[in-house]
Amino acid sequence: MARNPNALLAEMRDLMSAVEASAGLGDARSLRTNLKALGAWIRERIIHAPSPAKRVMDENEDLRQRLKVSKGGFDAMVASYKALLDTFETFRGTIDLVQQVKRLEDLPAILDSIRTLRSLHTLHLILDRDIFEGRIPNGIGHAPARIIRERIRQFSPTPHAPRLFLGEVGRIETPGFFLGLESDPPQGSCFIFALGHKYQQGKTIGIVSAYDPDPERYAPDKATDFLGHFCDILACTLITAMEHAQLEELTVRDALTGVNNRAYLERHAPRILDFAVRKRLPVHLLFIDLNGFKAVNDTLGHEAGDLVLVGVARAIRGMVRKYDIFVRMGGDEFVILLPDTDAAMSSCFVQRLRQTLGEIDVAALCGMDTRLGISASVGVSRHRPDQSLDELIRAADHRMYEEKTAPRTQNQQPCPGSGHNAVPAGKAGP
Repeated sequence: MARNPNALLAEMRDLMSAVEASAGLGDARSLRTNLKALGAWIRERIIHAPSPAKRVMDENEDLRQRLKVSKGGFDAMVASYKALLDTFETFRGTIDLVQQVKRLEDLPAILDSIRTLRSLHTLHLILDRDIFEGRIPNGIGHAPARIIRERIRQFSPTPHAPRLFLGEVGRIETPGFFLGLESDPPQGSCFIFALGHKYQQGKTIGIVSAYDPDPERYAPDKATDFLGHFCDILACTLITAMEHAQLEELTVRDALTGVNNRAYLERHAPRILDFAVRKRLPVHLLFIDLNGFKAVNDTLGHEAGDLVLVGVARAIRGMVRKYDIFVRMGGDEFVILLPDTDAAMSSCFVQRLRQTLGEIDVAALCGMDTRLGISASVGVSRHRPDQSLDELIRAADHRMYEEKTAPRTQNQQPCPGSGHNAVPAGKAGP
């Protein structure tokens, strides 16, 4: 017996409502189950329907067409929903990458990963050089705040801030500046977003831009909610990374002299020593103790003593190479770690060091009339493969005291023009 068409329609509506509810909740498992139930119901109606009269046949055909249209619309809705999920997953992956930035040095690698994940032709970041104070790593663009303000003035007013521009590159001035390109691209599209300071409203800390040769990829009518959110998170992450760097510097920097402290030595020296052992390279450590410093403190006062320490640190810093480690251990004691330096080179360096410190004019440094001067006792120890950093320091310290108490000899040989004696201060690198 043929069933009432209205009952059939009611059943179909119930099944479709269940499907739509599953889609709305994003419940993929329930969605598949309900779609299967809908398909089974349709097959049941087609296969087991009794031979109808013409009117019933027409009604069934009409029902089939309506189901076909409804299913087509629903398939389109499901495809759109899946595309939205894919976009969200990609965006979430992008945010996860940004949040992996703990240090500013991480930026180049993270931006490369984002470029790959989002299939971007060009992704470029420009940071305010005045804010990031020389901490900007290679591969990241930078410019003074004045230049950044001048270049983004063309986008004023900015009703969609932080979005500055979205559209064809030919519509803006000097797009190569924003995109990190040597010349302006002849065609294509780009987006340009300002990065705001999370603590100072209205202050721009940098610009992030992307380019694609396709003029339609960054069309002005494209939604940019995700991009705006991405830029907000990136800006906050950059400020946090800079604050982390500033705090880290405070923990490894000697407040008086401005040179690094023992914590810096303990953090970075083991890596250098391990590398030297693997490559069989010589490493020497110098332990320096000032002679005459107590007399300066006792006679001229602690402020004069501080000025002498600052002068000593400045003099030594002018002698070491970029890859040497120079730290103040405390009081009037300093340590220098000399990688890739053999015994002859370290001996020459010690001679120059003693001469340099002995020539420091205490009276000029302190602004006082005094005949007091300083010199240095230096203990030198070569690192052994089985030796820890603490053991190396103790060995150099012991030799420093031996040298301080031993009779002073005056027959030192002049250094040849090699090693530390030939290296311009602060210029060389391994």
